[in-house]
Amino acid sequence: MLDRLRLALLRRSLRQLVERSKRRRTPHTFDTARSIALLFDASEEETRKIIALWTEAFAEREHRKRLHVLAFVDDAHTVGQSRFPQFTSRDLSWRGRLEGPAVEHFLAETPDLLLCFNPRQLLPIQWVAAASKAAMKMGNTNVPPHDFDFVLETPPNKDIQFFLREATHYLSKIVPAHHEQPA
Repeated sequence: MLDRLRLALLRRSLRQLVERSKRRRTPHTFDTARSIALLFDASEEETRKIIALWTEAFAEREHRKRLHVLAFVDDAHTVGQSRFPQFTSRDLSWRGRLEGPAVEHFLAETPDLLLCFNPRQLLPIQWVAAASKAAMKMGNTNVPPHDFDFVLETPPNKDIQFFLREATHYLSKIVPAHHEQPA
């Protein structure tokens, strides 16, 4: 009963966050973004392995860009120490907000680009994505309310590797206004 009340408060808080969103929206690509945030469901071991490899490759390739990573781990799949800051549903306060050092540190940053992989439509991940002040937000298919500027349809049988590959593809197609040729 108490868990249902906390989830109801989280849903209400999520709706309010999306309705009151006052962030500066700016289109970005991997080239134009100076800081990138990655928010993902880390409940599966395979996902954590893929992200570990991706973040290492990103750091080598884009050493001048800042990368912020936050992983959600549900209570049924808790992992001990991980390579990434993580949060769980236990970080949900009675006010319907997610609190805790990992979430607060992640939300203190204002990245140019937020990538959010939430295949199970988990409310805590949706809440953190909506609370982020990122200039551009990209996520996989999510039920409303959400605050994404770009939604990638990700089939249920596809993993985060598919999501990252598709995000890279579509972000490479964006041409920022200052690069357009005069008519």
